[in-house]
Amino acid sequence: MRGTAVSEAARIRAIWEAFAAGDAMGMPTEFMCPEDIRKAFGSAMPEGLPEGLLDPSLSLTHNILERGSVTDDTEQNLYLLAEARRRGAVTLEGVLSALEAWIAETGAVEKHYIGPSSLKALEAIRKGTPAEEAGMGGTTCGGIMRTPSAFLWNVKQSEEELEESIRTSLLPTHNTSEALEAAGAYGFALRAAYSGASMDEVFAAAEEGGRRLIARAAWMGCAPSAVCRIRKARQRAAELDEAALLDYVYSLWGTGLPSADVAGAVFAIFAAAKDNVWQAIRLSTVIGGDTDTIAALAGALSAAFAGGHNIPGPVMDTVRARNRALFESKYPEALQA
Repeated sequence: MRGTAVSEAARIRAIWEAFAAGDAMGMPTEFMCPEDIRKAFGSAMPEGLPEGLLDPSLSLTHNILERGSVTDDTEQNLYLLAEARRRGAVTLEGVLSALEAWIAETGAVEKHYIGPSSLKALEAIRKGTPAEEAGMGGTTCGGIMRTPSAFLWNVKQSEEELEESIRTSLLPTHNTSEALEAAGAYGFALRAAYSGASMDEVFAAAEEGGRRLIARAAWMGCAPSAVCRIRKARQRAAELDEAALLDYVYSLWGTGLPSADVAGAVFAIFAAAKDNVWQAIRLSTVIGGDTDTIAALAGALSAAFAGGHNIPGPVMDTVRARNRALFESKYPEALQA
């Protein structure tokens, strides 16, 4: 797939489609352990990986959703994307406006979609706390989760502009060294992959982005390094088969809400799948933990690297149809088959 000549709009759409499909694929297995995923969905995974969208009625956390539904990962990113496009930049005011609109219009609090860091920070801002202070407790993956919008609203950004866009996106809710490092690593890797970089260059860009953004933190928290995990992820992906790699990441690092957990899992799966977007999403779906965020981010990074995606048509058609209202209002290009 790599190297196929497609338009810029089509390449960007493919990344968003992979993100949304990954979100929808990982939604039913979110916060289940690998053993319970196998028990619940084994009949749909004859070779240990899903062949299509799984049944959410068997989900631990999303059993009231319909097959193909996206979650807060896609919703937040598309709200932020639309606001950045409208304003012509990623601004603090725009980020706050987008997040407040997302909460009000999607029932995020009632659906328990909004994470603890974001909810606490936004409540503090409403009461008058400066945004930079409000976000100084946010260490979870809500920061890296919304990084795609910081790059994809304008893929022609310079490194300096992207650094500022990522920081501004995180500032009100995830202004910590842990969150900034992981988001910087992912954002710069996404930029490199989109630009046609090699695997070596994508991983080098991840380290550069992590260093840039962690340097912007007000103080250094005591936490695992996302950059160190990313570096190790590529090494382990070269040494282990896919099953052993997933077990290594889940069992030794964890795949929960911490930023370094999600970053490590995303880059390990990307290192294994490379430009095979569907494989990246399928592996993410069964790793356990925060599977929807991992699958969305790994799928998007793989699609940027590939310049397209190989997600089966029926899966993509269902995701488009189920989330039509969201796409129509925030990113209508996603509805173009």
